[in-house]
Amino acid sequence: MEASKSRNCVGCGRTISWDANVCPYCGHDYRAAMAPPQPRAEVSTGMRFLLYLVSFFIPIAGFIIGAIYYSNPQPDFKHVGKMCIIIALLPLLLVLLCWFVIGLAWLTFT
Repeated sequence: MEASKSRNCVGCGRTISWDANVCPYCGHDYRAAMAPPQPRAEVSTGMRFLLYLVSFFIPIAGFIIGAIYYSNPQPDFKHVGKMCIIIALLPLLLVLLCWFVIGLAWLTFT
């Protein structure tokens, strides 16, 4: 009867109590193995499009959105965050390029 109330640990092989959640010898946690897998959240196509538009037309919002989404550990969210930051850089680079071209034209024709 006593043998049915014990089991061997899958981590170290020692005999432990059947109702033990953590092996006292090696620390193997049986609760993590029993937990159901968490569903992966994804960003919908419409939401991506909206976030990319906001990032382009309001770059500061794009940087904030990008930082928030990039800090999420899920790969889909990280990708959206990275793209928001890149897209937020585009209008700033375009403005700098225009200023450079206009400044160069101004110096050339004056």
